[in-house]
Amino acid sequence: MQSLFSSAQLLSLVLFVSLSHIGVAAIFAYLWHTQRPLRSLLYWSASELAIAAAFGCLLLRTLTGDSSLANILLTNLLLIATPLLYERGLRHFFRREADRFGWLCPLLALAGFLLFAVTAAQLPPDDIHSRIVVLSGAISLQICLLLWQLWRYQRLAPAYRVLRFAILLLALQLVLQLVLQLIRMVKHQWWPESAASSLTDPLLGPVILLSLLFTIARSFILLSLVHTRQQQALLATQRELERRANLDALTGLDSRHHFEQQLAARACRSARPWQLLLIDLDNFKQINDRHGHPAGDAMLRAVGRVIRESLPPTGLAGRLGGDELALLLMETSQTLPACCQTLQQRVADATRPLAGGPISLSIGLTSLQQGESFEQAYPRADRALYAAKQAGRQRACIQEPYHREPRPLWPLATQT
Repeated sequence: MQSLFSSAQLLSLVLFVSLSHIGVAAIFAYLWHTQRPLRSLLYWSASELAIAAAFGCLLLRTLTGDSSLANILLTNLLLIATPLLYERGLRHFFRREADRFGWLCPLLALAGFLLFAVTAAQLPPDDIHSRIVVLSGAISLQICLLLWQLWRYQRLAPAYRVLRFAILLLALQLVLQLVLQLIRMVKHQWWPESAASSLTDPLLGPVILLSLLFTIARSFILLSLVHTRQQQALLATQRELERRANLDALTGLDSRHHFEQQLAARACRSARPWQLLLIDLDNFKQINDRHGHPAGDAMLRAVGRVIRESLPPTGLAGRLGGDELALLLMETSQTLPACCQTLQQRVADATRPLAGGPISLSIGLTSLQQGESFEQAYPRADRALYAAKQAGRQRACIQEPYHREPRPLWPLATQT
């Protein structure tokens, strides 16, 4: 079989490919240095350096005439270690470090190298066919394992289904590399030709050239996976920041800003009047003064939990600041008294075991007209809340737009 490259061309190709692998390794190493949590980049960089070192040993063997067993073993150890490092990178990328099948690839690499070492030690140095068959067989098995692992990881991690196209391209590249190794193994097994060294192997040039193309394609695919992974992490961080900004950490209710935004949106969409309730915890300052701020925080958490559990699906609840809470409910004048009484009773029951409990509520209500903003409705509800506190607390007052003064909704005479 005629070789596609002369000896000089083949040496230049090996040198160029070695430098290319070093360049790719440097890119992965730089990205790992800037994004330390992605240890997969470090393993992929090491795999590129391993194959570059293997080609370097091949060059050294040719230029110096060193065909010793040590050189042969080192060269092929580096080649067999390349898929192992690559697989470790995949495991870290897909967060499968504790995979129960993680021992398979190291075992396969060790078995392949031991078999190659025994073959190289027992056969004469010029018998490169047996060594190539063993090496290609070991690498082919490793590629098959890589394909299986890649399929498992994307199936076990639904979050990476958005990366399926890139994963498919990566699998296709591995399949082509597997086919190339199988062709080389079959050729040297059934149609061996005289060859004094590895560089006289007619398939070595195409293997090295395609290896370079595979490396470039694989690098782009892996970098696209990393980029998409980083985008997902950034979006998740943004969503978490939005959630924290929209949620009061102590009570679990909406923050004031988010509550006002949601209120404005619902007031514009619905023609039916909403009821805005301002809630104040009676004598809350005394709880802080007598029992300390941790007791006050526990009280707020308990009240927030009761409100969240009692809130209808269409309702809104937020913490405006301190012990002032707000609700937006779609209730009628007939159902409002019972709603307030039920809330008062549930809060009293939930806070009874706490220091300073049970606690009662003063409530100020007003109807939110269509298109009316929170700033427009708040003064009416605030006046109603003030009237409820002046009337003795533990009650609700209402002031509608047509009311000159707040009026009692219902005296909340719950036993506490």
